[in-house]
Amino acid sequence: MSTLDKLAKILNKAENASTPEEAEAYMRKAQAMATLTSIDLAVARQHTAKREQREQPTHKRITIGQPRKNNNARLVELFMAVADNNDVQLNIAMNSTYVIAFGMPSDIEVVEALYASLLVQMTESANAWLKTGEYKKEQVTGKKKVWDAYWGEWDYQTVTKPMDGRTARANFYDAFTRRISSRLWSARQEALEEAKKNTYTVPSIGKDNGVEYEIEVSAALVLSDKAKEVRDYYSKTSKARGSWKGASSSTYSTSARQAGDSAAQSARLSSQHAIGGTRTRIAA
Repeated sequence: MSTLDKLAKILNKAENASTPEEAEAYMRKAQAMATLTSIDLAVARQHTAKREQREQPTHKRITIGQPRKNNNARLVELFMAVADNNDVQLNIAMNSTYVIAFGMPSDIEVVEALYASLLVQMTESANAWLKTGEYKKEQVTGKKKVWDAYWGEWDYQTVTKPMDGRTARANFYDAFTRRISSRLWSARQEALEEAKKNTYTVPSIGKDNGVEYEIEVSAALVLSDKAKEVRDYYSKTSKARGSWKGASSSTYSTSARQAGDSAAQSARLSSQHAIGGTRTRIAA
C-alpha cells in the first residue's frame, strides 16, 4: 500500500469519526505521517545510487476555482496553509483560479489530498452554519448614498443593517484557515521533534580520494537538503512576476469568525502557514 493510500485511509477514518476527539487524533496522525514520510523520502533520495530512480523536484498546475467566482482567493489561502507545512512552494494565478505547486512529487500528492479533505470540511461546515441564519443577528454599519434636497447634491449617510451571507462566509473561511494553519503547524513541529530522536545513514563520497562511505545525519539536515533542492528548482523554473496580494478584506463578523474557528478546531485534519513575510509570486 502506497503512502498516499495509507494517508487516504486515515483521512477517511477522520471524516467518519464519531467524536471531535477521535477526529482530531486521526488528523494529527495524518499530519505526522505526511511530515515523517517527507523525511523518509528525503533519506531515500540520498540513499538511491541510480539517479533515474531518485525523486526529483517538479511542478504541477492545480485548479482552485472558476473565473469570477467568490472566495477563490480564500480557497488559495487554504491551499497555502497546507502547502507551506509540506515543503511545497507556490505560484498563484492573478485571478486566483489556479496555483502552480513546486516540490517533490510525493509532497505535492500529499498536499492535494489534504487540501481536498479540508476544502470539503470547510465548505460543508460553512454551509451548515449559514443555514442557521445566526449571522443575520449581527448588525453592521455602512454608507448609503442619498440625495440632499436642501444642498442639491448627493451625500452619504451611515446606516445599520444585518450581516449578509457573502460577508459572513468570507469571515468564516478566514477564521477556519487561520486555525487550520495553526493546528497543522503544531502537528508538524511535534513530528519534527519526534524525528530529532532519529539519525539517518546516508552515503557520502570523500573529496580527496573519491571513496564512498556512510555518515550519520540528522532529520533536520535531511529536510534542509531537500528544501534547498526544491528552492533551487523553483528559482530555475518559475517564470512568475509580481506578487499575489491575497483575499480582499471584508466587514468584520464576530459570529462568523467564531463559527469558522470552532469548525476548524474540530475539523478532521489532513495535512499548513498563514501568509506572511515575502509575498507569493503571481503565476505567469
